[in-house]
Amino acid sequence: MKMNRLLTTLLALVVTSACLWGQSVKSEDVFIQAGDDVLKGTLSHVKQARKSPKTLAIILPGSGPTDRHGNGTGPSLQTNMYDQIATELQSQGISTLQVDKRGIGESSLKGGEGSLSYSGNVQDYEAWWALGRQAGYESLVLVGHSEGGQIALTWAAKRRPEGLKGLVLLAPPGANAADILWEQLSRQLAPDSEYGQFAKTSLDSLKEGHLLGRPSPPALLSLFRPSIQPYLVDWFQDEPMENLNALPGEFPVHIFYGGKDIQVQPSAAMHAWGAQNGPNAHLYLCPTMTHTLKSDIPGQRLATYSDPDLPLDADLVQFLRAALETLR
Repeated sequence: MKMNRLLTTLLALVVTSACLWGQSVKSEDVFIQAGDDVLKGTLSHVKQARKSPKTLAIILPGSGPTDRHGNGTGPSLQTNMYDQIATELQSQGISTLQVDKRGIGESSLKGGEGSLSYSGNVQDYEAWWALGRQAGYESLVLVGHSEGGQIALTWAAKRRPEGLKGLVLLAPPGANAADILWEQLSRQLAPDSEYGQFAKTSLDSLKEGHLLGRPSPPALLSLFRPSIQPYLVDWFQDEPMENLNALPGEFPVHIFYGGKDIQVQPSAAMHAWGAQNGPNAHLYLCPTMTHTLKSDIPGQRLATYSDPDLPLDADLVQFLRAALETLR
């Protein structure tokens, strides 16, 4: 899908207007036409100083059926975490764009799951930034969560979007996604069991670029279903640390991890990157933060995944505000 096929159109429907921390915020529904699909989002404008470049932050959601608000289709994922992140950005004078990925929320997916690709996601965000520029924004901040953080890193390193002034990455993968998936699976499956061996050999095959030639056991079908395999093959070709190390040393990167995150932890390579103490390389560890960017509730391991009223982790808010001071 080429960029010249990604027509961008701005809907002039103002749906909310609010005053936040002294900032006047106006939000509107927007969309892009991306091939055969219509992708939906929310563009929230904050009044910015006339003499400064107008800055827009695009919030890139994590993997799976996670919508622009940080919620899923059922009660097991109801967090509003991206709305809360957007509110923090807006309070610091940065406008925000929250989007639904293809087939998620209000966005369509006419080609079915088998038409999805990791590189296609990057192209979609390029189209969203074209919309932002059409709306008058000159500077771009990418705020990516989980897989969205990896996509932001890929886009920054390989495409260098015009106007990009920094990255905020929330629990991004610090290793190949296939290796992270195996690490997660190996905590649930004995590596030498039938299921463990199937999972490991399947991940290795997909990482090498091969679709699976055998059916998956029912217990593993949700991960290895045929329709998702093309996406996994494309995703597994991306190396987050290669992208991170390819960025210029003067480029600001702020990376946040939670000590109570049961899904993603910083890799040894990510720790080494953070230990370099470069002036623009920042690695923050929030001891009580979970993968949903909320503080862990002791004894209730998954509570932060299903209570949208819980606030963002206090350490994350403190560190994020300091980071945004350097980016706006």
